[in-house]
Amino acid sequence: MKNHRILSTGTVPPVAKEILSRFGRIEVASRTDEDSLVKLISGSVALFVRGVTRIPARVIAAGKELRVIGRTGAGYDNVDIDAATERGIPVVFSPGAGAMYVAEGTLAVILALVKRLPELDLKTRGGHWQARDSTVIGDLNGSVVGLVGFGRIGRHVAKLLRAFEARVICYDPAVSKEAAAAVGAESVGLDDLFAQSDIITLHAPLNAQTRGMVNRHTLGQVKRGAILVNVARGGLMESLDVVFEALESGRLSAVGLDVFPVEPPDVSHRIFHHPRVLCTPHALGLSIKGSQAIFEMASRGMAEVLEGRIPKNVVNPEVFRRASRRSHQRQAVR
Repeated sequence: MKNHRILSTGTVPPVAKEILSRFGRIEVASRTDEDSLVKLISGSVALFVRGVTRIPARVIAAGKELRVIGRTGAGYDNVDIDAATERGIPVVFSPGAGAMYVAEGTLAVILALVKRLPELDLKTRGGHWQARDSTVIGDLNGSVVGLVGFGRIGRHVAKLLRAFEARVICYDPAVSKEAAAAVGAESVGLDDLFAQSDIITLHAPLNAQTRGMVNRHTLGQVKRGAILVNVARGGLMESLDVVFEALESGRLSAVGLDVFPVEPPDVSHRIFHHPRVLCTPHALGLSIKGSQAIFEMASRGMAEVLEGRIPKNVVNPEVFRRASRRSHQRQAVR
């Protein structure tokens, strides 16, 4: 397979090259718009999907030699899974690989906003030493933190919060009250979570049920002065406008965003100029260890497919069942 190509929509670390180089040379796409990918994917046996690059059915159809798609991270809403499944192409991903590191990033954002570090930094640099007396600095200790989504990342966040003696509540229809209690959280309804929480963090996947779940209605339930942190998917927010409105009204006192409805975002939006908004470029899972773990899991899954094996971290395992049925049918005909 040395003459084959592996196309990537972004740069890949050495661990991915070490695992996949025996299957072909890895090439980074010069452009990642749909038309460009349709042209670039020709001759590729594998596709590495990084960030928010969209892989629609047209791109998948153009990959005549495509045998596997690898998505770095736990989310795969930017890949047309139905189209891949129809073509018999497995999509592998890396669920849980970077969970601890995203949780660390979540806690860093929470603490930065609670302690008002961005504001205090700017004021100190500007010579406003008196800010130490006029700025109200909060405490994580004794606060109520609501986690929307209680999968791997949410549970890691809950465990980290134990050290601060915060009360943790969570909303996740797929998690029982007993499972939440096992890691020190209380399961509540979504409106109750928004109403009770001093700090709300989002860790839910993006799907038809969760899209736009942070909207005027849910933000209208929020305790005045609450903090909102989104490290999951930008599409969980109806828009940046509704979040900005909640900030301006005082319903929210601060917002931390690692993700945005459109990425990269239009930074001319007024939310990017608000003094109590902390933004990062969808990077909180990209620590040294986080990147290593995420790319290693995705790369190994891709390698297993290329070797003719079935990986555990596959989004659409039905492609293997279909292939098995077709194989049995051909043998029966013979």
